[in-house]
Amino acid sequence: MSIKSQRTPRSAARSGVLHVRLHDQETAALKQLAAALGQPPSRLLRRLIREAITGGPDYFKDELVDLRRMVRELSAIGRNLNQLARAANRGEAVSGPTVRRVVNAAILQTAAVKALYDQALETVVKRAVVPLSREAAPAQEEGKA
Repeated sequence: MSIKSQRTPRSAARSGVLHVRLHDQETAALKQLAAALGQPPSRLLRRLIREAITGGPDYFKDELVDLRRMVRELSAIGRNLNQLARAANRGEAVSGPTVRRVVNAAILQTAAVKALYDQALETVVKRAVVPLSREAAPAQEEGKA
């Protein structure tokens, strides 16, 4: 196994190249697992390494979409509350119904973020417990049927 440092224009964050020699059966199994999970083999290997080293999750694209949605929701809550605070600080009249509307919207947005967070947490916990091969099993079974 050798590790070379190399910068690529595609991804400045990934500067290392790892060469691993696999037996034919291992290569075939890795490709099959990657196909079942809909990810390239390099992505799966990075995920395994990252999760083994840090114990933390490595998100796939669909999970990143959920995380970005959570950030957007939290940002919207902050913007709405900041608009109220700015209006009040400028001495503008902020009516009770307006405050109620903004606070109710913040409550709904917070509930949406909590639901997304709970779903993401469930996925990460499941992944920490379930090996990749078992995670891919349903997709592999569907392919055989």
